[in-house]
Parts: sequence; structure tokens; C-alpha cells
Amino acid sequence: MGVLRFDRIERAAHWLTALLVLVLIITGAILYVPSFSVAVGRRLLIEDIHIYAGLVVFAPLAVSIAGPWGKVLRRDLVAMNRMSKKELAWLWSLGRQGRAAIGKFNPGQKLNAFAVGGLLTVLLGTGLILRWGNFVSVSWRTSATFVHDWFALAITVVVLGHVAFALTHPAALRSIFTGRVTSHWARQHAPAWVLKPTNGVREQERGSPGAPEGMPVTTPNEATDGTPAEFSSS
Repeated sequence: MGVLRFDRIERAAHWLTALLVLVLIITGAILYVPSFSVAVGRRLLIEDIHIYAGLVVFAPLAVSIAGPWGKVLRRDLVAMNRMSKKELAWLWSLGRQGRAAIGKFNPGQKLNAFAVGGLLTVLLGTGLILRWGNFVSVSWRTSATFVHDWFALAITVVVLGHVAFALTHPAALRSIFTGRVTSHWARQHAPAWVLKPTNGVREQERGSPGAPEGMPVTTPNEATDGTPAEFSSS
């Protein structure tokens, strides 16, 4: 069965957000590129889809972390908001140093999350000005248009890069569908998120006050989707 990496809530939040971002990119391209706009038509409909997809783009994440069902996602968000010196060394050396410090998420994945979250926040703010900002000055609206266009291009590049990296790492990609990775993959790619025997029982570690910095600690009875964690022999 492997090691549980993402529970159902995390996978649902990821894919719903990915769908909304994809809708935003596609509809944004149709609105921005004249040839696409002419080919598709229904500009007002496309504009409405773009606007409302943008308004709810953070809804899957917000709902996912709002209740007790989101405890794993909240814990992962906290972990993604921290980067140790060893992780920075891994980043600057392009993965050649500091491998032992890599936990559930490597620094590249953390930076990708920061980039997507930051870009979407700016796009939402500038989009609100463009759609309902008649009360602001023309210069503000002009600036918002400029920023919105360039940040839209930036998030398109970031998303394409994310997809490209995912396709070149099939085991990691599979985990966002199934939720699981093999213990071999976990030891190789996330050594600070390791499996070890404790009192005869193998358990997944997550951060605790007594654990080394960056080390994740979960007991077997605290599986991320509410069921006992299962491990493969691979």
C-alpha cells in the first residue's frame, strides 16, 4: 500500500484549485489574445467564467483548512512555510547538498507553493480593481491592468514548470492521485520524513518538540486520513 503522503482532503483541495487555475489560464488567454477571442466567441460568457473562477480560486483551500478535517493540510502548510539553512543549501546547490534535511516537501516545492499563492493573491486583487474599481483613479486601473497581465503570464509559466517537473517525477505525481508513495521513495527523496521501527512498529515521523529540526512525527494511530498508516516493504 505504501506510505500515506496526502489524505483525501489535501488531494481534493489540490485538484479543485488546479482546475480553477486551469480555467483562469484558458479563459484569460481567450480574453487576452484576439485570435483566440475571435475563434471562441461568447466573450461576455468567457469573461464571466474568468471572473467567478478568480473569485472562488481560494475557496477549496479555505474550506479544506476550516474544520477538523483539515488538520493534516494545516500541518503541511506550516511545514511549507519554514525553510532551514540545510534546505537553503539544498536549493542553492540544486539538490547536491543538504539532502538529509529534506522532509515531506523539498525547497523547490515550497517555493512553487509560495509563488502560486502570491501570484494568485495579486491577480485576485488586481482583478477586483479591473472589474469593480470604477471608484479608483484611471492611473490605478492602468497599473492594475499592467500588473494583472504580467502576473498572469508569470503564473502560467510557474504552472507549466510545475506540470513539467511532475511529469518527470512519476512517483511523486502518482501520490497526488493515490495519496501514497513507497517507503523506498520516502527514504530516498524525503529522508527527514523517514520510516523507522519504534517498539516493534514502523511509524511515520513528523515534527515534535523532541525531534530534530525539520523532522516530521506521526504515530501509527494518527494516520493522515483517519485510518492506520500502512507501509510497503519496498
